Amino acid sequence: MSKIYLKYLFFFCFFCFISVNLFAQSNFEMGENFFRTNETEKAIPCLQKSIEENENPKAYIYLAMCYFQQEKYSQALVICNKGMEVSGTDKKVLAFDAGNIAFAMNDYAGAEKWYSRSMEEDPFYAAPVLNRANTRLKTGRLQESKADYEKYIVMNPDSPQGNSIYAIISMIDEQLENEKKADAIKVEQEKKKNEDIRRVDADRSRQEAEASKRRKKMLEDVVSSLQDSSSENLEGASGTEMILDGSDIGSDISDMGVEE
Repeated sequence: MSKIYLKYLFFFCFFCFISVNLFAQSNFEMGENFFRTNETEKAIPCLQKSIEENENPKAYIYLAMCYFQQEKYSQALVICNKGMEVSGTDKKVLAFDAGNIAFAMNDYAGAEKWYSRSMEEDPFYAAPVLNRANTRLKTGRLQESKADYEKYIVMNPDSPQGNSIYAIISMIDEQLENEKKADAIKVEQEKKKNEDIRRVDADRSRQEAEASKRRKKMLEDVVSSLQDSSSENLEGASGTEMILDGSDIGSDISDMGVEE
């Protein structure tokens, strides 16, 4: 009996040991499972505790994505930043996720910075190249955007988005060509405008010079006319000035009672 008892006891203990290992999950595993079933409210406390206990560095990625799905972008970005400072975390993914969060916040400069950081962490990681291209396209930097799209195609030639990307590149080329033509027209218009301005200025200068010349001639004529009149007055005065008539002198003396 004792041997049979021991045998059953052994199998019972073994079964309990297996059951504990099968059904006992870590905080990270529970958080991951909740995340995968879109139960982010349940996943968050599990993942927070996993981070506190240093269970699994992937907890930073899952926790950031939980906040992202809840549109709590600032909190998600905080987790990504913290994860970037922790040893053993997948920094290329954290930086990529941070770029997506910044993009959702309309912080395109921040998004581009994070995508570039992700590319620095792993130069062969294609995802941030595509998203940086989208970000640059969003901000109107067509040439740089096109370069990123082309780089992504080289890195991921079998991408299911390939046809769409080629179409975008074609549209970018068309837009760049239109802008080039528009710039050429603008330069030509500016050149013509400058020529018109120079011509108007030249005409104005010529007219002012001619007017100045006419005014000078008129002034000279007036001065000459005045000079002639003055001369004539002087000539008339020279024949009469200071010449006394004799009868007048005699009359004056008579008036004074002086005998001649």
